[in-house]
Amino acid sequence: MLLLAVACDDSTDVQLPDVPGGEETGDQEEVYDKFYKGTTISFANYVMDLGLTYRENGEVADPYKSIKAHGANIVRLQLDRVAFPEYEGVTIDWQQWDRVVEDAKCAKSNDLDIMLTLKPDYDIFTATDASHNNLPEDWTSLDEYNIGVALYEWVYSSLEALYDKGVVPAIVAVGNEVNLGFMQSGSYDAVRSARLLVKGYDAVRKFSEDKDVKIIKALHIADPSKVGILDTYKNNGFMGYDVVALSWYPGKNIGHSLGSYNSFESLGKDMLKRYNKRIMVLETAHSFTTGSVDGKWMGDWCDNSYNYPDWDDAKNEVNYTPARQRAWLRALAEDVKAGGGIGLITWGTESLPDLLEGEVQGHGLGLYTYPAAWGYGSTWENNSYWDFTDDNNLHEGIDWMLDVE
Repeated sequence: MLLLAVACDDSTDVQLPDVPGGEETGDQEEVYDKFYKGTTISFANYVMDLGLTYRENGEVADPYKSIKAHGANIVRLQLDRVAFPEYEGVTIDWQQWDRVVEDAKCAKSNDLDIMLTLKPDYDIFTATDASHNNLPEDWTSLDEYNIGVALYEWVYSSLEALYDKGVVPAIVAVGNEVNLGFMQSGSYDAVRSARLLVKGYDAVRKFSEDKDVKIIKALHIADPSKVGILDTYKNNGFMGYDVVALSWYPGKNIGHSLGSYNSFESLGKDMLKRYNKRIMVLETAHSFTTGSVDGKWMGDWCDNSYNYPDWDDAKNEVNYTPARQRAWLRALAEDVKAGGGIGLITWGTESLPDLLEGEVQGHGLGLYTYPAAWGYGSTWENNSYWDFTDDNNLHEGIDWMLDVE
């Protein structure tokens, strides 16, 4: 979209507004009027356009209405500056402008707030993996100052364009899991990232002031044990965020941990004490099924990205049920809340597999969630709130949101 285009030129004389740097001293504590409960929803309209359906009690149902009815008050969307390349002739657009606007309008029409990740950098997909958070190719010739200018302009113009569409997000994160390499250029430099994050979050602050709208600024960190990077950010002038938003995947194939903390309650209280920042869990999941029955693969032929609890640690399928998913997510949300946290949003829980009824092998509708062979179908249907073993009917795992006030 032209509205989001950034003209990047080494000769630009754009002047950035003053950056708050270390101005946020902790003297004023933000008051939050709700505990946010929700899920990603980016895949929903995308997969429905391909012919897949969501059901509730045997009837085709609007997933936005279903999650609202089952306790959600927010959904997470992602807007990427760099589009995915086509793969096998398929346009993968769940993170692009037109789709994000469509999704945001669906959320607003169902009285759901929006948490938006603005991702300026991009991922490079290989046959087996992906390289994350790379500097956009059209910015590689710029020096750091002009990368900051381009980042500021893209963030501000993106929010302004959404404002014009009537879909201002309640929470914004600049970058996705930025401790893994925000806008990296060759190798990860946390100090350089801090300087660039200042520019991105200053754009959110300035937009909020200009339009007189409240936006919670969330800093997205992968792995609670890695929150020590906040000291690096603070020491390099970056404190202009409100909330530490955490990815929490404790399964052994990802291996997140709480580090020296024994709970999210203790982590949340420490973040308030040390930085005057609240926490939220922005990504997490608990599997409701093992993904196989009698050794035969279910869902589709795309390997699952995340399984929790770990399959090898418990052979009995009693550990993988909608009821256990519901109880685990409720306990996690209550733990976050006890530490002063502001919410929990699950990842990929709107996923459906690409499997036509009665099909036993091969591809179904040609669904790709990522532009790689391993991105065929769904990598997350084993963690979904919709049961692919029951004709994509909603199951009780989603009701953790009704359980938590």
